[in-house]
Amino acid sequence: MKISAKSSVAVLAIATLVAIPLSSGASAAPTYKAGLKIAMISKIGNIPYFDFAMSGATKACKEIKCTVKYFGPNEGTAAAQIKLINAVVQQGYNGIMISANDKDALVPALKNAMKRGVAVTSWDSDVANAGRNIFVNQASYDGVATAMLDSVVSILGAGKKGDVGILSSTPDATNQNAWIASMAKQIKANAKYSGINVVATVYGNDDPEKSTTETQGLLQSNPTIKVIVAPTSVGIISAAQYVVAHEELKGKVIVTGLGLPTSMAKYIKDGTAQAALWNVPDIGYMSVYAVADIASKLVKTPVKAGSSFAGGTLGSRKAFIGDNGPEIILGPGIIFTPENVDSFKF
Repeated sequence: MKISAKSSVAVLAIATLVAIPLSSGASAAPTYKAGLKIAMISKIGNIPYFDFAMSGATKACKEIKCTVKYFGPNEGTAAAQIKLINAVVQQGYNGIMISANDKDALVPALKNAMKRGVAVTSWDSDVANAGRNIFVNQASYDGVATAMLDSVVSILGAGKKGDVGILSSTPDATNQNAWIASMAKQIKANAKYSGINVVATVYGNDDPEKSTTETQGLLQSNPTIKVIVAPTSVGIISAAQYVVAHEELKGKVIVTGLGLPTSMAKYIKDGTAQAALWNVPDIGYMSVYAVADIASKLVKTPVKAGSSFAGGTLGSRKAFIGDNGPEIILGPGIIFTPENVDSFKF
């Protein structure tokens, strides 16, 4: 099964996932609260995806003269994040931007933070509406799912059937679970995807070693798998590395999903994988502006549809009410091809 550069265009759907509500017209530069302190809490520490997001957050803070500190838990659990939430509240942070390991378990700690005057923005992976002021979404859940399904179809061939395995992050990850649920819904509803047979979903917990072990188990238990879908930047590279390391799998199993261009370049070029993503530094950048707008009372809470959030060099965004409450969308996504992948530095 050979992946051509042309076939990677099938992932193009991610670039047009949703119309992004942008504010129009010139306005005076907003004045942010002096001494603003923002805590960026990731799902887990020591993952390049969150390091790149932090680079964008740092850039935004330089522009609005705030400070941001990155907190990465040692394990990808809600319990580990709750400890960090409580700690930063005690340390006097004005804002929290969090990528959630669990949609519901974090809510009590985040509600307590908001009661104490802390602005809360979820980003990348959402929490229940009661636990945040606004969600900075990278792209719509259905749009991301469609993009991955289109990639699978391009690999299998239009109208062809094939077994597919999913390598996700943690069992409770809000964003991955939403994407996987949408994929299942679309497979049932759309004849275009009727040939996709998802045989198993496994979880690598965003740990490279466990993701590799889960890839091995997935393929050994399901030797008919033709495509592995990994909606996680850790899982996709672990799966690609495993395929490359096993000669019998080359050309027979293709990996697709969401991955960093700097990590996936060689696998995209040699046909082992397809990948797409959004601009990761930009989501950190936009999230700082969102939480700073709320902490500085430039946007009133509860956030209403049409509320305008500053976005620095990215341009402002208007909030809308999604299925889980108010959100803004970063967009658009990026399709990585052999021709363009080296031009991205994240």
